Amino acid sequence: RCYILSNENGKIQLSLRQSRLNPKSNSKVDDVEITCIKDVKKGQLVRGYVKSISPSGVFFGLSTSLLGRILFQNVSPYFVQKHSLYEKYLPEGKLLTAKVLGVNGKEKHVELSLLPEDTGMPSVLPESLGLPRYDAEEEKREAADREEREELKLKAKRRRGNSETKQVWMASHPLCCQALYFAIRIAFKIHPRSCPPPSTHFPLLQEVKPKKRKIYSADENDSGVEVYYQEEEDDDQEEEAAKTKSKIRKPGEAPRLQVSVGFTWDEDMNAMDIPVLNQKEDRSDSEEEEDPELKLKKQTKKEKELEKQKKEKELCKLEAALMDPSRQPQSADDFDRLVLSSPNSSILWLQYMAFHLQATEIEKARAVAERALKTICFREEQEKLNVWVALLNLENMYGTEETLMKVFERAVQYNEPLKVFQHLCDIYANSEKYKQAEELYHTMLKRFRQEKSVWLKYASFLLKQGQTEATHRLLERALKALPTKEHVDVISRFAQLEFRFGDPEHAKALFESTLSSYPKRTDIWSIYMDIMIKHGSQKEVRDIFERVIHLSLAPKKMKFFFKRYLDYEKKFGTGESVLAVKRAALEYVETKSSFADT
Repeated sequence: RCYILSNENGKIQLSLRQSRLNPKSNSKVDDVEITCIKDVKKGQLVRGYVKSISPSGVFFGLSTSLLGRILFQNVSPYFVQKHSLYEKYLPEGKLLTAKVLGVNGKEKHVELSLLPEDTGMPSVLPESLGLPRYDAEEEKREAADREEREELKLKAKRRRGNSETKQVWMASHPLCCQALYFAIRIAFKIHPRSCPPPSTHFPLLQEVKPKKRKIYSADENDSGVEVYYQEEEDDDQEEEAAKTKSKIRKPGEAPRLQVSVGFTWDEDMNAMDIPVLNQKEDRSDSEEEEDPELKLKKQTKKEKELEKQKKEKELCKLEAALMDPSRQPQSADDFDRLVLSSPNSSILWLQYMAFHLQATEIEKARAVAERALKTICFREEQEKLNVWVALLNLENMYGTEETLMKVFERAVQYNEPLKVFQHLCDIYANSEKYKQAEELYHTMLKRFRQEKSVWLKYASFLLKQGQTEATHRLLERALKALPTKEHVDVISRFAQLEFRFGDPEHAKALFESTLSSYPKRTDIWSIYMDIMIKHGSQKEVRDIFERVIHLSLAPKKMKFFFKRYLDYEKKFGTGESVLAVKRAALEYVETKSSFADT
């Protein structure tokens, strides 16, 4: 029974809501029906189904006409790089609870959240995946930004220090500068007039004067690093004046020689102390490079302490969750722990297989079944059989006919063949593979002719298919194949099946013929009474009771039937009918006592 919502373009939309089916009922509605965006409010908890996953987020169906979007940062508290992981744990059609973060009525946009702190439900991604949390990612980014700022500061300090050391060295080693001056003159054959002494080229050699430092604060466009640089005492005006003077030449002055070939300061200076200075500078640079590493180490220690505290808290939570006996396993690791604690429990193995099948991991489910068959003790035959049946079901649903037959042959070797055959017949019937089931029943009738259960299961299968005539023929074949002592029981069982799935009149005829041949079989009388009380009329039931109480049976059995007759009349009859049963019982007792006296 269902409610038709719409019928457009050959598509019928149905609803199974109790509020639709029974509008007059006052029962509380758990999930309020959402028909338009006005029914959604900010902060509301709603339930819906996963529709699809796209690069912009997860789309969540609140109704047939309204979709909501969940951004990836609102899906779980964990940072996920590959969005294919969401497709694994959020399959299409999965029912979830979400919280409304915002509603845009004009554009009909609904923003939702699946975070545990919003919904109060567990995270859609399990902790066992080991994914980093969003807050941890933010801390890493902040630490990286801090490192970049410190590197910029250190580079600025190094530049300042190098320029200072070069100028101070030149000022403190005038002899070396003089030697350089004469070496350049001799090498390039320069006239002394064309090359003035070093004091003109290096003002620092004249007098070592203190330098001024100017500190400029960072503007809005700066990177936030304070830059230190040095200036000489000469102002900009003096520099311009010097340039103009150099441009104006005296009439008698010879032109300066311009050397096109460059030179390096380190050429032919091996005998001097410059290598020693370079070593010292290298050492100072390496020491400066070591300083940020030490700072980083100090920072990492703090971060490590924070990480240790977080890990300890997470471990405490995990331990508390694992100690909870009502906790359901949520990952493969949880199932592994349960299976190790009770390896012979087929229920746990089957739940483990179902866990993988929900994620469409067929091969992993097969591997779990094979592992279970190797792990369960050989004495636990029923537990092993349960796993074999689950594996047959798996191959029937997800495998091919060849893989199913291979598993079936193995199961027949390791278990009782009759049980395996019967289970496979049930699997075929439940999956509506009636042709394969009928073929298998034919092979069973040839292989297990003397087994009563095979004939009865095949009769039930035929009656469910509506083949009553075939069932009647099967009863004749069963009576020929089975021993005589089983005939009464087989007929009564066939009659019960006829009452449930076939023709009730034919079932009555079977019972009547059996009771006429075996009137003292009280068990058949009892079964016939039970069935007629359920399916027959009161008149038919009273007729059966009257026939039974007038039989010549043992007093104990008669007492049992009188008691049942009396209970029936008290429940369905009147006061007069109850008195009539009591009088019949008294008459039976009097006749028995008079017969005993004689």
